[in-house]
Amino acid sequence: MVITIVSSAFAGDNNALNFKGADAFKKLYPHATKVVYEVKKEYTQVRFSWNNIDLQAFFDRQGNLIGTSRNIAVSDLPLAYVRNINNEYDGYTITEAIEFDHAQNGMSYYVSVINGEKKYVLNVATDGTVSVFKKMKN
Repeated sequence: MVITIVSSAFAGDNNALNFKGADAFKKLYPHATKVVYEVKKEYTQVRFSWNNIDLQAFFDRQGNLIGTSRNIAVSDLPLAYVRNINNEYDGYTITEAIEFDHAQNGMSYYVSVINGEKKYVLNVATDGTVSVFKKMKN
């Protein structure tokens, strides 16, 4: 119970962050709130709110920013990307979209599509190229 209370106390305090990349995070998002981070084997994931937007930032093991993501409305996907998805996945419905701003490769999107029992998470690269990121079980 004490651990839960302590974790909750640090959840909104940028000064209490203790992971490689914390200083970079504080500089990028000095007014971030609701900050919660999880150190994983290959990266650290930071969930937070900034300017009333819920975001996630990812840092590599050395503390370098990998990228930042946010959920977006399907209607906010670039039209050319939606056309590419519809052409390559005719009959599928786009159900979810995530915008990912990679620190080195720029903007891309992760889009969930479904058709009956088939569900995929697609990656739409900066140039509009669509590839399967992950096959999902329905």
